[in-house]
Amino acid sequence: MSKILSFFKRPSRNNSDFEALVAPYMAALHRQAFKYAGNESEAEDLLQEVLIEAYQRIDALQAAPMPLAWLTRCLYHRFVDAYRKQKARPALEDIDALHLRDEPQAAGTPEAHYWHSQVLKSLTLLSPEQRMVVSLHDMEGYTLVELANIVEMPLGTLKSHLHRARKILQQEFKLQPFQPATRYK
Repeated sequence: MSKILSFFKRPSRNNSDFEALVAPYMAALHRQAFKYAGNESEAEDLLQEVLIEAYQRIDALQAAPMPLAWLTRCLYHRFVDAYRKQKARPALEDIDALHLRDEPQAAGTPEAHYWHSQVLKSLTLLSPEQRMVVSLHDMEGYTLVELANIVEMPLGTLKSHLHRARKILQQEFKLQPFQPATRYK
């Protein structure tokens, strides 16, 4: 309770400044939160916690040279904290937690929707670390060096997680780097 009260006792800030600072990154943060959490309600909760932390630490956010990286790091740490808390609790079967629900998406072809849902389902096969690296590197476009700074993990460990995750996804989708007839032996 004291944490909530201390939030409201902070000196008043201009809310529009905070909104202007964070607004350009909301879509990317929401996508990443969804990929971490696996469903819409948990993603929104995770994002809300990050925004509260960002509001409380607005000076650090404004001083950050790359605000999206700073916010993504906060998002990752909140996700890890929530994951550890959930892991410590007794396991309760939740049907919604067994499969990722479809992420809100823009209109597209039925084939695109199919492949989108297949990729989301295959992400459940990965460990949380592997899912994090694949979603940030391959889907959001961060470099491994940027990821090492964001999640504060050694570059070699990130490369290992990425390699293993790609192997799992390759087997899941039965992907080959070349057509079998053109492959060198």
